[in-house]
Amino acid sequence: MTDKFHLEIQNLKKITAEMGHFSMKMFTDSLMALKNLDEEKAKDVYLRKEKLLEYNKLIEEETIRILSLFQPVAGDLRTITCISQMNTSFYRLGRNAKEISNFIEFMPQFSHLGIMNSICHMAGCVLSMLSDCLYAFENEDAEIIKTFSGREQDIDNLQKTIFRESITYMMEDNSKITACTEYVMASRILERMGDHACLMGEKIYFMIKGQMIEIN
Repeated sequence: MTDKFHLEIQNLKKITAEMGHFSMKMFTDSLMALKNLDEEKAKDVYLRKEKLLEYNKLIEEETIRILSLFQPVAGDLRTITCISQMNTSFYRLGRNAKEISNFIEFMPQFSHLGIMNSICHMAGCVLSMLSDCLYAFENEDAEIIKTFSGREQDIDNLQKTIFRESITYMMEDNSKITACTEYVMASRILERMGDHACLMGEKIYFMIKGQMIEIN
């Protein structure tokens, strides 16, 4: 392929990484807003949805243009398909951040229950995987991806723990049903983002190594 093509690929990788960092900041800020019941921060997260959509459309359009113009093969094609998956997953991450920020609407009258500690722990696990995805993508270092299966299992276990804790609180005091419902929904979002980290991890590993890996 030409130097122009490889320059365009590198530029698209840079934009994809920028989108990843942007959506992760949305996600961390939405979780902080939920933890602190900070309505102003939640509104700020919500307003970033337009910039997120701009990233999504730009990467999608550039991906299609590069595929049509250069018809890449082998490693270059793997890079393009990886970028496409990351665009989808990081867009979903930002959209989920917006959803989490909306939970605060139902919770200002509550002080947080102990479940919030489990939510924060689960969020930390998910964000660690997402950060490792970006590191692996930007540095073409696939080794960290091999740790994802065990870490994904930890996230699944935390979701089950949060569900059990929420049920216990709701059975003991029905005034906590609204708050606990939001906790359960937040844990489901976090679990889905763990799944997206695994999907990206598989594509990143394939991009770098040219070999498929299945993250269970």
